[in-house]
Amino acid sequence: MDNTDKINHSPEYYLAKYASELSFDDIDKLAKQHISHLIFDAIAISIGAYNNGHQSGLINENFILENYHNMGSVRLWSGRGKMTADLAALCNGTWTEVLDFQDVVVDPRNNGHLGVTIIPAACATAEREGCSGAKLITAVAAGLEASIAVLRAVGRRHRSDGRGFRTTSLAAPLGAAVACAKLLDLGVAGILNAMGIAGACSPNGLMPSLSATNGSFGMDKDWVNGQAAQLAVNAADLAARGMTASDRVATGEMGIIASHSHGDSQPLKVPEKGAPNIGLISLKKFAACYGVHSAMEATLNLIKSHDIKIADIGKIIVRVKADSAKTLSTRSISNHMAARFSLPYAVASAAIRGDQSSLEDFEEPAIFDKDVLELMKIIEIVADPDLTDFHSRTGGFPAHVEIKTKDASFDQRIDYPVGSMQRPMTWQEIEEKFIALTTPHFSIDRQQKILEAGRDISKLISLEELTSLF
Repeated sequence: MDNTDKINHSPEYYLAKYASELSFDDIDKLAKQHISHLIFDAIAISIGAYNNGHQSGLINENFILENYHNMGSVRLWSGRGKMTADLAALCNGTWTEVLDFQDVVVDPRNNGHLGVTIIPAACATAEREGCSGAKLITAVAAGLEASIAVLRAVGRRHRSDGRGFRTTSLAAPLGAAVACAKLLDLGVAGILNAMGIAGACSPNGLMPSLSATNGSFGMDKDWVNGQAAQLAVNAADLAARGMTASDRVATGEMGIIASHSHGDSQPLKVPEKGAPNIGLISLKKFAACYGVHSAMEATLNLIKSHDIKIADIGKIIVRVKADSAKTLSTRSISNHMAARFSLPYAVASAAIRGDQSSLEDFEEPAIFDKDVLELMKIIEIVADPDLTDFHSRTGGFPAHVEIKTKDASFDQRIDYPVGSMQRPMTWQEIEEKFIALTTPHFSIDRQQKILEAGRDISKLISLEELTSLF
């Protein structure tokens, strides 16, 4: 068998062929709309992180600006200048990760974040190349589908039994490279090489900073995502110039699946047509780990519907899936990231702040609120076998919250929080999120112009119609 026949029979070849041949017309209306919302949401989150002055984004972007200021044609979403496409992806991708407000894949085989990497990389390439919004949406769809296919093939054991490899680094760089290569019209061979380069060079994405035991909650998590986006741009650009890579980066010996599946692998399955899995990707209502969302929402509902007074609460029991009960158990709130990954903090904050819950609840000084920290003491986190089973079957993040007072007990279970495909966010909710993230960074007039341009990315002649407003 010659090398051409070998390539033609590899699963990666057919994944690259699918991506190369996917057209805008192949994607159904709801999927197009959802991808448009995902792109706009990612940009808004990035600006919101800059607006709040988070150090991980500032340290990274300041370093880039000091050394490479205005060396390219791609705008930084912070509005601080232009950069080469790969460095813009690095800066924008770092900012987009900071607030943990990003997209989430909800699938029985795997969970994690993909758009947070794919979108900054694809947008940087699209802006540099002058691509239309429709072409960008098609490329992002191809990248998301490629990443989901890899995640399903790998399974979820890459972050179990003490392992800590993030999906953001494991599969998202490969999908982002697919998106960038498609924007460059590289064809099957070029996309295949871009996948191979990105997959072979992907950052490990280890999660020690997210360990409740280690309790470090450092800035490295944010920068790794920016690095993954930068890698994808570089991979596509190198493939365009003739660099080759393994055609079996996912399924081959010593590939992604062999290295990370740990006995839980499945064959790499390529979508037959369209973009059938885009609905698996959720948006977030709260600026925190997705694992706390159902518990927060249930708490808010119970406090409001039963008019529960904080002084009357004797105990709050939060039942969640087993790994969330362990990894989201921290009670030492040292910084904003610790708060975002703490079930006790998120539930206490929701109980006290009620309908006033906002982005600022996970920022300083709110994270050190004495009333919230005091309420955390009577919150019990329980690993629930039924909820663990539900997660295994559906990929969902359910929570069952029980609030006990001296006179009564109230409880609610939520299986899918707002933002999931079962309960998608409306455009109005996305608008409200954007306004919360970008006030006072933009004037009201500028916000409205950005909302008008970003409402339907597919109608943009070029992405610059949107980014020029930053």
